[in-house]
Order: sequence, then C-alpha cells, then structure tokens
Amino acid sequence: MKKVTHVLLFLAIFCLPLISVQAQSTFSFGIKAGANLSNFIKETDFEVGADAGIFFRMGKIVYFQPEVLYSFRSTTFKDIVDEAEENFKVNEHLIDIPLLLGFKIVNKENFNFRLFLGPRVGLRVGSNYKNIDDIMGYAQWGGQAGIGFDFWRFTLDLKYDISASKFKEADSNTFWKQNIISAAIGFKIVK
Repeated sequence: MKKVTHVLLFLAIFCLPLISVQAQSTFSFGIKAGANLSNFIKETDFEVGADAGIFFRMGKIVYFQPEVLYSFRSTTFKDIVDEAEENFKVNEHLIDIPLLLGFKIVNKENFNFRLFLGPRVGLRVGSNYKNIDDIMGYAQWGGQAGIGFDFWRFTLDLKYDISASKFKEADSNTFWKQNIISAAIGFKIVK
C-alpha cells in the first residue's frame, strides 16, 4: 500500500501544474494502449507484454509529453536453485512514467510526424517472483527514444527503451540490462 501511495502522490504533484499550462500553449490529453517486447541484453528471446495509460502533450513544435502507463512485462532469466541452474519467467506489473521531450518534424493541422526522447522511471507494483526485489529493485530507471505519428485525434508511438538499472544474476557477479521495444495507439480526448 505504501508503494501505491508514493505513486499517487508523485502523480498528483506532477500532473496538477500540467493542467494550468493548457491556457498558455497547445495542450493535448489522451489515452493510449499497446504492446511491448522485453528481454535482457544478454538474452535473445523477447517476451510480449502490454501497456495502457494516459498522456499529456504541451507545446506546438517542441513539446513536452509526460505519460503515466500501467505496464505488464514478462522476462525469462536464469537463477541458481539448490546448485542447479533453472530458467524463471518473471511477470512484472509496473507504473511507468516517461517524461518525453519531442520535436514535430511535420506539423500539419491533422497530421504530425514527431521524434522524442526522455527519461523513464518504472515503479513495480507487483510480480510473480518472490525474490524480485533482490534482482531488480523496486524502481527501474531508463531512457526512451522513438518516433510518433498523429492522424487527426489518433496517435501512434514506437519507442525503444533501455534500462539504466542493472539487474544482478543470483549467486554471481553477472549484471544484465533490460531492452524494451513498444508500440502504442492513442486517442486525444482533448486536442
């Protein structure tokens, strides 16, 4: 419960000033959902997950786009159990908060082509693996970069995310970083 309280407090502090910006510049608010593929850099197989949440966008040509997403990720890794190596599939549930700065390369009334990048923090709210905090920690830090398209009120974002957090392999000095590729379709409720 304490983790959820921290997330809600952060969202309240972060989102309230964004609403006041609406009168000063172009402002959009919408919902989005999509799929993600994640793996550890050391591994080759990607696992499928899902993202859903809200986004805000402020600015005309250069814009700021914070997002709050519920993210489900699945990753397989090796762990040592009773001196035997076993593969474990870890399912994580996170609140992802990317803070993206973007630039509209094509800026028409009903069509935009955008580039964006920025930091991301993921706060884990659940997992199927009991020792997950020993391996991955509660908060995951990273960066995102990608391209986006806007068609009327619809958006399409394609992102690449690399974790700045290192995950420790159990009973060894091996560290991994997580790759995440995602695609999401959104709808601007406020355009």
